[in-house]
Amino acid sequence: MNWRKLISWGDGYPFAVGAVLLASLVFLPFRGLLQATGFMLLYVPVIIAVARLSGARQSATAAVLAFAALDLLFVPPYYRLTVGSLPEWIGLIVFLIVALVSGQQTGHLKQREQAALQRQRELELLNRLSFRVASEKSPHATAEFIVSQVAEVLCVARAALYAGFSAGGTPGRLAETGDAKVASGEAALVSWVLRTSKAVGLPPSEGVPYEQRLVSVAAEEAIPGLVTDGVYLPLQTASSLEGVLVAIPVPERPLSADDGRLLAAVANLAASSLERQRLEEEASHTEALREADRLKTTLVSSVSHELKTPLAAATARVTGLVEEGEGADPERIHAELAEVADDLERLNSSIGDLLDLSRLESDAWEPHLEEYDVRDILGTVLARLPASERERIVFSIADDLSSVRVDFAQMARAITHLVENALAYSPKTSRVTIGADARRRGVAIWVEDRGAGIPDAEKDRIFEKFYRGDASASAPAGTGLGLPIAREIVRSNGGELRVEEAVPHGARFVILLDASALEGR
Repeated sequence: MNWRKLISWGDGYPFAVGAVLLASLVFLPFRGLLQATGFMLLYVPVIIAVARLSGARQSATAAVLAFAALDLLFVPPYYRLTVGSLPEWIGLIVFLIVALVSGQQTGHLKQREQAALQRQRELELLNRLSFRVASEKSPHATAEFIVSQVAEVLCVARAALYAGFSAGGTPGRLAETGDAKVASGEAALVSWVLRTSKAVGLPPSEGVPYEQRLVSVAAEEAIPGLVTDGVYLPLQTASSLEGVLVAIPVPERPLSADDGRLLAAVANLAASSLERQRLEEEASHTEALREADRLKTTLVSSVSHELKTPLAAATARVTGLVEEGEGADPERIHAELAEVADDLERLNSSIGDLLDLSRLESDAWEPHLEEYDVRDILGTVLARLPASERERIVFSIADDLSSVRVDFAQMARAITHLVENALAYSPKTSRVTIGADARRRGVAIWVEDRGAGIPDAEKDRIFEKFYRGDASASAPAGTGLGLPIAREIVRSNGGELRVEEAVPHGARFVILLDASALEGR
């Protein structure tokens, strides 16, 4: 049998009686060798041991029993409560006083030690919780850590943490631990706590000021006919109720007042943490909405200009030709229609950019990977450029170039965006080089211009949607979607797009296609 259970059985009084009886039986054979005062000294450690193991009240019981045992067994006349001389009476009275005082002092020392250990345990738990929840971002992870610590420190059969009501009107359980099954009335009690913000089953805390105590009721008061030993604490902050902390003790170890005070502190800490996480999530959501509104504003501003400008120009030219009627000069009609075609092509390109970006972000434009020669892709890119721009293109392609496994249409689209960007941001008289060579693990396709280059501060931002950089003022109008689309296409094809500085000046956009990654796709 467990010694602690044996000592604490019957609140420790049977142990106190047994300790005195056992000591008396041990001392009795030596009655002829020692005087009564010697036995008095031998009984004192027994009483102190009882006080140390069981408590002050139990030691008082042991002191009275030891006083009686001394009078009956070790002070003549034996087996009678009468005492033959006054000094022996004085000795017995002094022994009783010393035994009582020693036992009480030892018992109180034990209580203070237990209180200190309890405070240390509480501080250690609260420190662990504070350190963890201060850096934790997930409510579920926070809840799991809290219930695990409660179950470990308080040795309860079950611990759980519930959030507020879910969409179905039932409490949402964030975390739980322990071997005990969920009681049939647990959900009802949790719902009652969420509605009333009152605790259920909390042990009374005599050392806590009244104004700091949680309002607690018995389970029968909350749900008539329901009996439970569990504790249900509301996670209440100054502004909201974040959930409910549940602790179900094991039957042989009910929760004490110290345990209840510790649970209340844990509940306050959990409430503050969950409220902070909820507010951070709401702030993040608000910031996301604000960013979405900003992007919408930017999109409307950029797209409206890019769509309306060519549309207005084409409309004006067609309207002018209609007003002139049959008397218009055929050569001018041909020139105007050519301009209209360019405007419509520009309009079609802007709409295509928007559609491409939308499909890429929604994963609706899945790549169909096949083996292609890089030269075939670059030939398609060149064919898509206006005839006036083709003369500015210079190729630098290695002879030992292997084929690449990509989506032909997507990769041609991405390279076209890079070439158009290079042509737009470099002087009209300069050349743009399109190159390809073999790398250690794959193939690199690059586009290099002789423009002003890209500052280091903008090398990451140029791939953001609608960002056109400081040099955009001197460049043709555009949506600022070409480079983001190119990066998304390259990424979906298993590659990487990055920007480098060209020598002696300019920018080089490099597409790296990893051969080992592509083979496994």
